[in-house]
Amino acid sequence: MLGGFFMKECRVIKDGLFGSKYVEDLPIGCKLCYQGAKAVIFITGVCYEKCYYCPISSERKNKDVIYVNEVKTSSPMDVLEEIYEMRALGASITGGEPLLFPHRVVETIDLLKSVFGGKFHIHLYTIGKHVSKDIITKLYNVGLDEIRFHIRDFRVFKNIELTLKYTDIDVGIEVPLIPGFRDFYIKLLKEAERLRVNFVNFNEMEFTESNAEELRMRGFKLKKDSYVAVEDSEKEALELLKWASDNINNVLVHYCSVAFKDLVQTRRRLLRKAREIAKPFDEITNEGLLRRVQIVIPKENYDPTIHSRIHALERKFPMAIIVNHGKIVLNVSPKHARQVLAEIGKANIKNYEVFIIEKYPAGKDIVKNIFPLSF
Repeated sequence: MLGGFFMKECRVIKDGLFGSKYVEDLPIGCKLCYQGAKAVIFITGVCYEKCYYCPISSERKNKDVIYVNEVKTSSPMDVLEEIYEMRALGASITGGEPLLFPHRVVETIDLLKSVFGGKFHIHLYTIGKHVSKDIITKLYNVGLDEIRFHIRDFRVFKNIELTLKYTDIDVGIEVPLIPGFRDFYIKLLKEAERLRVNFVNFNEMEFTESNAEELRMRGFKLKKDSYVAVEDSEKEALELLKWASDNINNVLVHYCSVAFKDLVQTRRRLLRKAREIAKPFDEITNEGLLRRVQIVIPKENYDPTIHSRIHALERKFPMAIIVNHGKIVLNVSPKHARQVLAEIGKANIKNYEVFIIEKYPAGKDIVKNIFPLSF
């Protein structure tokens, strides 16, 4: 009976948000994502792996383009401006395969650390095949904090060993949880434990416009009550967390749900940015978008009478007046729109259009939703 005193105690599985769960604790990069405090730097869409489940949009996939959050960038200053505007505490560098362009990654990390300081946390995603002693040493020397390997081939573990041997970078593994591959993931967890990798993240597999056909061809289905999550991905991820809590002693294990990424991570990041850059006439939605009413008046109808009335309203209510392609565009707050429209009505303006605009909180106008209104 004394044997019971010496039984290994299971590590606790803790609840995250919207179905996410983790064993013991979260990696630092994930903690910042929970706050919406990580900028996402998509450093290239180029990748030669041809993963059938790749969720990257057709606008980015296999194209050498750079985005920060939702904004396409063309210069280092664009990158810095977007990160500064959201008051980010760190950044993730993703792709594509970022290490097809190692010099670009090294320069980006060096720039971010020099501008935002050593505590600005940076993590990098990679397939891992292009990791070498030279590359990983350069990444370490410019301040990379964390690297996440997307393991498809167990031979890549030799590059994980290389990283652990020559650097103090936090090393993790992050993979989609593909239903039906339990043995692969258990082997992965055992190897992570053997090497003392810091963490393993399982992401709920998802349908996107770019991978939906490939997933359907392979028999994957949507999870009940979800528009994007793959059936059984979460179920098998939670089974693996239970197995890990019983059998893995040193590695943090985390399951990240699609709902968490959409409703928490992305939403909080958008809200963080929206609060920083919203104009006085913008309303911030629960999703972190900027909502405004746009009144579009043909220029020929914009006579001196309406001109004086609109500018009188501009002194009374927050709004912006823009001349665009021969039209006058008034951006006004939703709560003041009726009063502005009443003034337009008094001036007997014809043929104007009214829209509710919802846009991403970005320096450039990236419109998410347009709803025409009739009065």
